Amino acid sequence: MNHLKKMISPMLFALLISVLAAGCSTGSNSAGGVTPSVTPEEKPTDKPKDTPSDKPKDTVEITFWHVWSEKDSGPIEAAVEAFNKKQDRIKVKVLGNQDATKQLTAISGGNPPDVALTFWNNIGPWADAGAVLELDDYFAKNNFDVKSVVPAAMERMKVGDKHYGVPFTMSMANTLMYNKQAFQEAGLSEPPKTLEQLLDYAGQLTKKDGSGNITNVGFMPDYPWIDNVFWPVIFGGSWVSDDGKVTPNRKENVASIEYQRKFYELYGNEALGKFKSGLGQRGTPQDPMLTGQIAMIIGWEYNFTEERTPDGPIGIAPFPYPADSPDLEGAGMVSPRGVFIPKKAKHPDEAWEFLQYLMSVDAQVEFSTESKVIPTVIKALDDERLTKNEELSTMWDFYERAKSENLQGFPNNVYINQYLQALSEETEKALNGQTTAQQAMDKVAEKIQPLADKANK
Repeated sequence: MNHLKKMISPMLFALLISVLAAGCSTGSNSAGGVTPSVTPEEKPTDKPKDTPSDKPKDTVEITFWHVWSEKDSGPIEAAVEAFNKKQDRIKVKVLGNQDATKQLTAISGGNPPDVALTFWNNIGPWADAGAVLELDDYFAKNNFDVKSVVPAAMERMKVGDKHYGVPFTMSMANTLMYNKQAFQEAGLSEPPKTLEQLLDYAGQLTKKDGSGNITNVGFMPDYPWIDNVFWPVIFGGSWVSDDGKVTPNRKENVASIEYQRKFYELYGNEALGKFKSGLGQRGTPQDPMLTGQIAMIIGWEYNFTEERTPDGPIGIAPFPYPADSPDLEGAGMVSPRGVFIPKKAKHPDEAWEFLQYLMSVDAQVEFSTESKVIPTVIKALDDERLTKNEELSTMWDFYERAKSENLQGFPNNVYINQYLQALSEETEKALNGQTTAQQAMDKVAEKIQPLADKANK
């Protein structure tokens, strides 16, 4: 990564423009809805009104911004309240619905919150611009053990060899979800264990009408989106070498696209395109997985939480692995939400104390209980308040799979969003048969290597 820039403000301004130009996207699949635009009554740079007479003189008040909307903010507000009650030296004031644009507006304006929660892929560009405080000194001073955190989640907080945040929660994809009735009708008694079986099952589960139109499909590798991180991870791939070279075209990455292409060859491009146009809306009673239009999908922990009970319509299993690479069993990707301290925070030491609390076992367990998410602290994954709580029974498999040593994620860096965009564009061409997988990934390397060279200077 570049050394921190001397001219920080112009870089932050450029970042802000890029975020606005991207339509204020909330990022990953688990992000939820787009944050409403800023109104005059809700400026991100507005300071909370202080009432010194209401608090002890030695109390330090810090501000914490997060991305959740009001209807989803109950668990995080409870965490803040618990921290405030636990001690009387620091009071945290919380403000929700603060998406990347609002956060970056405040940071670039020189009036950031003391602590903020954002999606992990913002950390790299913001840290490179000098907007995020490096935390390694705090780690060393307070004996914070990075090994106490799920490695794949903690790794997403690094840019180069330095940490710029902690992963408060994470989403995870290393699960296959399937429609139990579709399996029963096809005479399939158990889910596939290998990728080769997955392709075979997909053929058995696909149905056509009298005119040859697909009415039910076994599996679509790019549903509901092209996943340019998940599939290479399943094949043991990676994207950047130790010497700073981008590696989208390494053999495992290419093999992952060639495998996905087999499903298009199985169904036919035109037939599959026509089928996609008639799919029901996700998250409704017409969801394709609930109606059986699609028999199997890549599953995240937030999918079908009410339907994947033992007597429910959706079954779950570990995602299949390549038959010739059993060592990749349990592979999958993680997508964390990171908590960071802006470089110009007024109270960084107190902010760090709050970060430490959020990464405590108790705080992790309590938040995971209320919000049904996967904790990132390894000890919390085995805590009986989660693993013996019947109300969380549909999460138990995910707590266990979060321990897999084969979890990965995309490397965080200043050019991450350009890299991901290039991967999506070229992968789509390969899946549609417009180019080969090798040609597509060679093209990505050609596009992104100059950005990597610039970042590594």
